[in-house]
Amino acid sequence: MDIGDVRCPECREPLNPETCKCGKCGTRITGEFTLSPLAKLCTTDQALVIAFLRSFGSIKKLQEALGVSYPTARSRIERIVLRLDEFMQGPSKRNEILEQLDNGTISFDEAVERL
Repeated sequence: MDIGDVRCPECREPLNPETCKCGKCGTRITGEFTLSPLAKLCTTDQALVIAFLRSFGSIKKLQEALGVSYPTARSRIERIVLRLDEFMQGPSKRNEILEQLDNGTISFDEAVERL
C-alpha cells in the first residue's frame, strides 16, 4: 500500500506512519516518522517524476514517452512542482492561515483559496 496520500476518513488530513517492520526478522520500530515530499505524491505523480528523471529532465522526451503534447507534459510537471512546494511549506503555513481565519483577519473564502 502506498501511504503517500493516505488521509484520515474523518477530517481528510494526511496520516503519518508510526510503525516500521522488517520483512525478514519481524523487528518493529514505533515512533513518529515523516515522509519525504516525493513520497507524499500520489503514485501517478511519482511515476511521472520517475519518467521525467529517466528522460534526463527533457520535457520533449517525456511528452514522447507519455504520448501527450508538449504543453500537456509541461503542465503536469508544473502541477507536481506546485504540490511539492505545498508539502515543503509544511503545516506552519496552513496553521498561519487557520489562525488568520480564527482571528477574523481573512474570510472563509480567502482561507480556502490560500489552502
